[in-house]
Amino acid sequence: MKKQLSIIVAVVMLTQYLSAKCSSSKEFWQSSIEQSSSIEQFFLENYSCQQNFYPKLTSSQKIYFDTVLYPKSLTKEAYLNRWYSMLLVNDSDFFRKFSFFNNYFTTHKDKVKREELECFQKQKGFTHPIASEEFYFELRKRDMLNDVGYLYPLIRWAYVHNGIDMDLSRERVEKAEEAFGIKRGKVGDKEQFARFIALFSEEYDDIASTLSSKLNIPQIEAYKLLVIITYLESRGNIFAVSSTGAFGPTQLTLHYYMMYGVPSNPFSPKASLAKLANKFIHYNRIGKTLDSSVIAYKSGSLSKCQNRRNINDVDCRYYNNYKRYMREMSSLTKKNEISRYLTGKSYFFPEIGELHRIKNEHGLKYYEPYQYAVLKGNTLRDKAKRSKFLGGREFNSLGKMKRSDIYDLQDKFGANSIGVISDKKVCY
Repeated sequence: MKKQLSIIVAVVMLTQYLSAKCSSSKEFWQSSIEQSSSIEQFFLENYSCQQNFYPKLTSSQKIYFDTVLYPKSLTKEAYLNRWYSMLLVNDSDFFRKFSFFNNYFTTHKDKVKREELECFQKQKGFTHPIASEEFYFELRKRDMLNDVGYLYPLIRWAYVHNGIDMDLSRERVEKAEEAFGIKRGKVGDKEQFARFIALFSEEYDDIASTLSSKLNIPQIEAYKLLVIITYLESRGNIFAVSSTGAFGPTQLTLHYYMMYGVPSNPFSPKASLAKLANKFIHYNRIGKTLDSSVIAYKSGSLSKCQNRRNINDVDCRYYNNYKRYMREMSSLTKKNEISRYLTGKSYFFPEIGELHRIKNEHGLKYYEPYQYAVLKGNTLRDKAKRSKFLGGREFNSLGKMKRSDIYDLQDKFGANSIGVISDKKVCY
C-alpha cells in the first residue's frame, strides 16, 4: 500500500511539473498551431499539455481532436499512434510503422512460388533471378519487407496460396487494440457520427462525385449511400475493429485494405470510402443492382436477403436498415438535414473545412485494382505488348492498367474484342 501511494504521489508531482511548463494562453496555443506543419503534428508534439491547450482550441479544432480520440482515456502510445495514422497519408509509410498489419505476408512469403518470384523481379527490373533466401534477406536488410507499395504482387500471391488464416487475423486485432487503444466491437455514438461526417465532408464529396457519375445517380444519392454504410459499419468510430479483423470507418477486411487495389491505411476515411465505392462500381459494371451490391459488401453474397425468409439474419438486418434509411431520407437534399436525421445534430459549418489538417489526395482510380486487358484479334495490334500468364502462355495486352481504363477500352471496342484478367494471374 505504501509503495502504491508513493507511485501515485510521484505521478501527481510529475503531472503538476508538466502542467507548469504548459501555457494557459489562448494566443500562445493558437500561434503554436499556426506555426506547426499541420494540426496533427501539433497534437503529436503536445501530448503532455492536453489539459492546457484543449480549452483554447476553436470549435473546429475540438471536433477534430474529439473525433480522432473517441472514445477517450487513451494511453500515451494510443494517443500518439492515432495521430500518426492521421498524419501518414502515404499508405506505405503507415504499414512500415505498423508492420503487424502485414503479418500475413511476412508469415507466408515462402508460399510464393519460384516462378512468381522471378516474375516479380522481372517486373521490378532485375537483370537476373535471385533465390528467395537471398532476395528476402536483402529486403529485410533494407527494411523493405513492409514496403507494401513495392511488394504488392507478392502479398497477393502469398494470400492466393495460403487462403484465410484466423490466427493471424486475431494477432492483428490484438496488436491493433493495444497500439491504438481500440475496444473491439465499439462503434461510435450519434455525437461521434455527426462530428465525423462534418469533419470529413470534403472526402465524402470527392468520392460521392465520382461514384455518382459512374453509377449514373444524383450526387446526393451517392453521398447518402456512403454515409449510411459508414453509419451502419462504425457510427464514425475511425478506429473501430471487429473480432473478425475488420478495421476502420467502413470496416475494411484484409481483402479490402491489403489486396483489393493498392494496399491502404485501413483507418484512412478517404481510402476507406474509395475502396467501398470501387466495389459498388464493379458490381454495377457486371450488371448487379445497387441493393445487391450493398448486401454483397456486408456478406460476400450478391443474392442474400432478397426475400423475407432471411429477415432475422444479422446481414439482412443490416441490409433492411440500409433500405429503410434510404427510403426515409429520400426527400432530404442537404447534408445538414441528413446529419440531423441520423444523429439529431449537425456540425456542418465553414470553419471546419479550414482546419490545417493533412488530407489524403488520392481518388477512386488510385485505389482501383490493377488488371490486364486481353487484346483479341487485331484490336489495337499496333500498341500491343507481349504479356505472359503465370502458367507461361503469352497474350497481347497493353500492360498492367487500372480497371477503369480497361472499362473505357471495352466501351470503345467492345467486350468481345477486349477481355480482362486480374494481375494476380499474370507475370508481366
